Formats: sequence, C-alpha cells, structure tokens
Amino acid sequence: MRPRATQTCEICEKVVSKYKCPSCLVPYCSLGCFKIHKETPCAKPSDPSSTEEKPASPAKEVPVKRPEEANDVVEKTQQKASAASPAKEIPVARPIIVEEEKYILEKTQFEAIASSSEIREALKDEALQKLIYSIDSSSNPLQELDEAMGIEAFREFTDKILSNISKSNDEQ
Repeated sequence: MRPRATQTCEICEKVVSKYKCPSCLVPYCSLGCFKIHKETPCAKPSDPSSTEEKPASPAKEVPVKRPEEANDVVEKTQQKASAASPAKEIPVARPIIVEEEKYILEKTQFEAIASSSEIREALKDEALQKLIYSIDSSSNPLQELDEAMGIEAFREFTDKILSNISKSNDEQ
C-alpha cells in the first residue's frame, strides 16, 4: 500500500485538501471553500465508475468571488489543522425541527457559547465528545438526550451552556 499524495485545495490554493467535490472531484480543504466552489456549477467526472484518484488539473481555475472570505476560511482551517485533534465535518443527516420559535438561538448566543473558555475546556473531554456524537447520530436523539441528562458531566456541561445563553440574553 503506497501513501497518498497530498493535494492543495484548489479553491484557496493554500491548505492541504482533505476532501473532494462529489461531482467533479476538485480537492478542497473546508466547508467554506466547498461553498465557494459550489457557487459555480461543476460536472461529474467522465468515468464515475473509476475508483482511483484523479490528479487535479493545474490548468483548471476556480473563480473565488470573495477573496476575503477565502482568507478567513484558510486562517480558520490552519488553526484547526494545528490543533491537537482535528475537527471532522459531519453533515446533518436529518432536518432540524423546532416546535417553538423561542428555542431558536440567536447569533450572539452562539457566539457566547463558542467563545466561552469554560465550555471549550469541557469539550476537550473525549467521553463528553463521544456522548454528544452518540446523541447527534442517534435515530432517537431525544431519548438519548434524556438518558445523557442522567450523567453528571453532561448535566454540568448543559448547565454551562444555559448559563452562557442567559448571560448573553442579559447583555442584550
């Protein structure tokens, strides 16, 4: 078995690509670069039954309409790559249904959660990561969530999140 050759993202041309477009196999490094790539239509490869990797065509240019966004994406991707455990992009497999509008968080509330050092520290716990992943990937996430609330570490984690949301509401 030979090692894979690393390819550079064809969107930002700065970071090593981890992914390929399912339609045209253009290598890209992040969700942001994928979204930029999808702004222009792409075609399926000529031989879809082929399983070998196709080399990226150096002559193919992908227009980047918003270079400032690409730079932000590159910066965030490089920060993630330098972290001890790289984050995986997991697509949402089911629609998110919210029964009452009051349960929808605002951007400032998400920012408060994301910027909380207390929450970020808690998320370094691998057991908590696995528990959150199992809830998210479950066929019955509400039941999994109810069961997880019986675990002290998860209950403390959710309390931290709710506390940050409350603080964010108070500041508004």
